[in-house]
Order: sequence, then structure tokens, then C-alpha cells
Amino acid sequence: MNMRIPLVFLAKLPAMTSVLLLVLIGPLLEQVAGQKADRGIKLASSEPVKALPAQGKRYALVIGVDRYADTQITTLGGASNDARTLAGALIKYAGFPSEQVTLLASDQPEERQPTRGNILRRLSNLAAVIPTDGLLLLSFAGHGIERGGQAFLLPSDSQVSNDVDLLEQTAINVSQIKDRIKKIGVKQVLMILDACRNDPVGRANADNPLTAAYTRGFNFDLRNREVQAFATLYATEVGHRAYEYKEKKQGYFTWVLVEAIRGGAANEKGEVTLAGLVKYLQERVPKRVLQDLGPGKDQKPFAVVEGYRADELVISLQNGRALAQPALSQTDTSARSAQPTDSTTDTGIEVKSRESSTSVEDTTWAGVSPEVGAYTIKFLKGGLLQYITDVVQNGITQPKAVKVTWKQSGNNVQMVIGEAYSVLQGTIDGNFIKGEGTNREGVSWKWTLFKKE
Repeated sequence: MNMRIPLVFLAKLPAMTSVLLLVLIGPLLEQVAGQKADRGIKLASSEPVKALPAQGKRYALVIGVDRYADTQITTLGGASNDARTLAGALIKYAGFPSEQVTLLASDQPEERQPTRGNILRRLSNLAAVIPTDGLLLLSFAGHGIERGGQAFLLPSDSQVSNDVDLLEQTAINVSQIKDRIKKIGVKQVLMILDACRNDPVGRANADNPLTAAYTRGFNFDLRNREVQAFATLYATEVGHRAYEYKEKKQGYFTWVLVEAIRGGAANEKGEVTLAGLVKYLQERVPKRVLQDLGPGKDQKPFAVVEGYRADELVISLQNGRALAQPALSQTDTSARSAQPTDSTTDTGIEVKSRESSTSVEDTTWAGVSPEVGAYTIKFLKGGLLQYITDVVQNGITQPKAVKVTWKQSGNNVQMVIGEAYSVLQGTIDGNFIKGEGTNREGVSWKWTLFKKE
């Protein structure tokens, strides 16, 4: 039996234009019961999902479409920016490894253009790598449309028509997205729609309000076990449109969403929960739109949640600390920060080789992790290693050190964390050490360090 606590009534929901569709899909840890009824959220009963999986099991496909080959479709001004800033926030604040976040957007190279083929192929490829207890985040920012009671996303090469058969061939029916998600086998789904900025085939400033028929296309059936938990977050109420924040070249909704993920919606523990995220959006989006655009411009997000413990499910952490990592030994709980670094930090860097057997003893190295930001590693004498990162305690940021053991053989370096809970193997290459790490949970990642002179 479901409890319904809508931000707006969900009985009315078809066409919408700009859509940011986020699909978070992860392991069912627990399902939903006894959630607070004052957060504008529709809730389902059962045991609640309270946590996301380990970061190594998080994957995201983030899509932004501004430009369309069909000249009938109006150009957008912020979808690519929405996608890019969201992808960055997921990596830095929400525990997604950078190599597991794929960005398809109009401002990207040809191979990462948001065409129908690229979107469906990337989504299909994810089925081969995402574990059933993992997390998939699918984000779509761009035009959406409803025809004949069916919901469609419009990739960059779509052709708009009232002919549903043509749309089936060139656009992406939401049912295709749902079918592919079900084939992946993961059981948690989070959808976020930044919708209805304007009419995709009309005047650029013409309203295209959100309707009930469109939103029904994004719901999953818990009773038939299509998924075990899902949440859908809408940018605006039924019957209203969403607006673009022209100064920022983004949608108001996505701009506030990213601000919230970065810590704007954090509680006293520095956690951004799903419920806190919804509340933040509901308070900030209407106020910002009214302040900038004036009376009569109403936009208030709402949410539908089934299977999640929204007030406990942590989406991101302030200051980008790691989320939901497997437990280390008590003495090494903060050593988790040594896990996945941003694989993009070594892109395009020319490496100059040094002597092949140079010892790293008494040297200091630095790295960057999307989970904790910058960190420092000191190779001490006697096979000890000091891992230093900034942590927040009682509202004060201060460095914290963790002891790790290390050994070297030629150019190869091994670091062991938490009584062999995690093992990092790397190779010295001039002023860089690059390698891979694994832990007892079967999670693996790549990392890079550069020497501090």
C-alpha cells in the first residue's frame, strides 16, 4: 500500500520540453516505511533503502542536448551546461568515480554527441558493467515531447512530428529507457526531470506545461518488481513550465540542484539527504524564479518517492567526502579517501622519466580524488606511509593523517591500507606514480600521484 504525499497532485501530468532525466539505480538495501509526510514526497511502504552502494559500483550517463539537426526544433541555451555541471558535481560530491561517468552533450566531440544511436548504445553498454547491486544514474537535459499518450526524449538527430511512428524511429520512447533499465537488473531508480522550458516546435518563449501523461512514462511498478525502489523529481508542478536562468546559461532547477548537491542542502552532519534535497529545491527554485522574473512566473519542484527512506538516504556530502564506502578497520576508517582518484588529472601531461630505481623514501606526493579533493602522501622510513587529507570536525577544517605501509621493488610501489583491506599497486614514471587499487569488496580503481618538490 502506497502513501501519497505529492508536492502537487499527480493526477495531471504529458508534454514537456526540456527534460533533465536522472535515473539513479542501485542496490536494494531496504524499502520504505514510516517516512515523514511533510516533504512533498509520495512514499511507498515496506523496508526503506537507507544507503547508496560503494563508489566503485556507481555509474552515470549524463546527457545534454542544446542543438538539433531538425530546424523545426527550437535551440536550447543551457542543457549542455546542465549536464556538464551535474557530471562534475556527481564526481566531486556524490562519490561517482570519474571514469564511470559518461557525458554526452552538444558541446562535446563528435563521438560524444547526444545522438539517438550514441545514447542507446551507451545505455546498452552499461548493462555489461553495472552490477545488480550497483547504482546507475541516467541524466537527460534537453527537449521532451508527448504524442499519442506516449513520452519521448529528443536526441540531437530526432525528427519531430505528430506521426508517432516517425517519433518511434528518430526519438527515444521512454518505454525503451525503462526496458533497458530492467534488462540491466538493478533495482533502484531515481529520475529527475528539468522539464517544460518551452515548446520544442513552437515559439521559443511559448509555454509547454508539464502534464500527467508525460510523467506516467517515468514511473516503475514496484508491485511487479520492475524495480524495488525509485524516486522521480520534477522541476515544476503539473500545468506549469520550467524557466531558464539566462544569466547562468542553465535551467533554474538544475542550477539549484547542483548547488544543493555541492552542499547547499547539507544538514548539520554535512550530509545531503534525498528529503533535504527536495526541500531545498522547493524553497530555492520558486524564490529565485520569482525574484528574477517577477509575479506570475511560478515554478515549484515536486517529487514521487517509492522504496527510499528519503530522510536518511544520503545523496552527497559537503566538501566531497566519500559516500557509503565499505567499512575499514577502526584505526583506518579515513583511509578510504585513498580510493578512486580523478582519472582525468593526468590527461595530456608529458611525463619525463628518471632513474628506474629511484627510491620514494622521504618523498612527498600529491593526488586529487573526486571524493575528498586534494590529499598528500608521505613515504616515511621503515615502510610507513602517511596519508593526509582535510576533514571537517565540529565545523572546523583540519588535516588528518592515516598510517599506511608501503614497499618498493625497482619502479614498482605497493601500499597496503587497513590490514590489507585495500592494496594499491603503482609504477614510478618520472615525477608521477600511476596505478590501480583493489579492496576486499572486489572494487577496483585507478589513481595518479605527482611528486611535490
